Amino acid sequence: MRIEVKLPQLSMGMSDADVIEWMVAVGDKVEEGQEIVEIEAEKARTAVPSPAAGTVVEIVAQPEDTIEVQEVLCHLETES
Repeated sequence: MRIEVKLPQLSMGMSDADVIEWMVAVGDKVEEGQEIVEIEAEKARTAVPSPAAGTVVEIVAQPEDTIEVQEVLCHLETES
């Protein structure tokens, strides 16, 4: 099943974030909770964890992109 990994709202005032660096590439297998992308929001850098185990099939947000909360970061293909 293909799932969308979306930018979570990490704090009450957060509305968007800058994509800094991907820690994975298309084709990589990831575990649930594994850090997959570094973002900067409200002048603080943090990593976004994968919501599920699977394989990265598409990276949507590129480094230096500014994306809104709940916009798609990437797509994963899961086994269930």
